[in-house]
Amino acid sequence: MTHSIASTGAAAFHFGNAVDMEEMLRKMPGDKLVMGNIDPAGQFRNGTPQSIRQETLALMEKCCKYDNFVISSGCDIPPMSKWENIDAFFHAVQEFYETNRQE
Repeated sequence: MTHSIASTGAAAFHFGNAVDMEEMLRKMPGDKLVMGNIDPAGQFRNGTPQSIRQETLALMEKCCKYDNFVISSGCDIPPMSKWENIDAFFHAVQEFYETNRQE
């Protein structure tokens, strides 16, 4: 199915948390944005600041080696998600880039 998705001509692809993000990056065109996929319900809604930090950093470690990767939630942020979890996501993204800065 990935070949069919890649052949749509879309400028970007966004994947939910049910798929392996690194596998999708390997299969999507390198000149198209590929976004995703922190679990919205499991992390943003029901996780903790520590768990979302860990998941975000782990995903970025695997996927930021692809120039076309953009970290994001796997879908809409559910209602009643804790602001602390949303903040933890953005802090983890900042932490990753500050730690992995290209000199």
